[in-house]
Amino acid sequence: MNTMHCKASRRTFMMLALSALLLIALVLTVGCGKKEEEAQSGFDREYFAGWLKHSTEVFELRYPPSEDLSARIEAIGVKCDEIVVLLAQMLRHKPDGKIYVMIFQNSIEARKLLGREVPYTSNDTVYYEIFSPLGKGIAEIMMRQVAPEGSKFEFVNEGFPTLLDFSGENYHSNAFQHLENGTIIPVADLIDNEKYIKLPPIQRREQAASFLGFLTLNYGSAPLLGLLKESISANGILMMTTKRNPEVLEHEWKNSLPQLAAPPPPDSTVSEGAGA
Repeated sequence: MNTMHCKASRRTFMMLALSALLLIALVLTVGCGKKEEEAQSGFDREYFAGWLKHSTEVFELRYPPSEDLSARIEAIGVKCDEIVVLLAQMLRHKPDGKIYVMIFQNSIEARKLLGREVPYTSNDTVYYEIFSPLGKGIAEIMMRQVAPEGSKFEFVNEGFPTLLDFSGENYHSNAFQHLENGTIIPVADLIDNEKYIKLPPIQRREQAASFLGFLTLNYGSAPLLGLLKESISANGILMMTTKRNPEVLEHEWKNSLPQLAAPPPPDSTVSEGAGA
């Protein structure tokens, strides 16, 4: 009887000791995480502390003291506002709050701090290098506000920010060249995730951008918003929002490419790299 009691007592002691060790490990892990988070936040604040600010109604632009950037910052702010107005129209959504744009003078500086290429977005902030496309990061933030989990279709997640990147590239022209060469991607492959991710990255993004631009220009925001928000098939969404199946839409898209690929008239306010 005493032997059984001793064994039970030892088991109880071992369980209590194990629980205590686990609790200590948890406290230490949380404490280290907080210290790392605080250190990172402190580093960020210190890094950007000397940067200048320029605000618009929607944006707060931050940039290092530089005569070149100071001379250009107002124009950058105006372009940001133009981009967000177009995005608000296409997504039927106004920005939830301030969008921050951290403007680096070169990609080396940005990569050293962030450990990745820019433009890069995090929550409500775009990390942007002065020579990279301005619209892509803003489009990604606005997309997340409309659809926090993103679209279930990869061609939308890649194609829409490309469409609105304001790079100056005419993606309809690129798609038209592929059409003439017989290498254009079928719409059935664009809307199929498994096939899409196996396609050449640059070509698939550009043609996804062109197709989404065609849809928005001819059928308004409904197809885009359906592809962003709905959980049904792409075929179902396109039928519901355009009354046409993917095969018919592909035919219409291809027929429209010669016109969409043409340079805009000199007085046009539509920017290339913005979906025409």
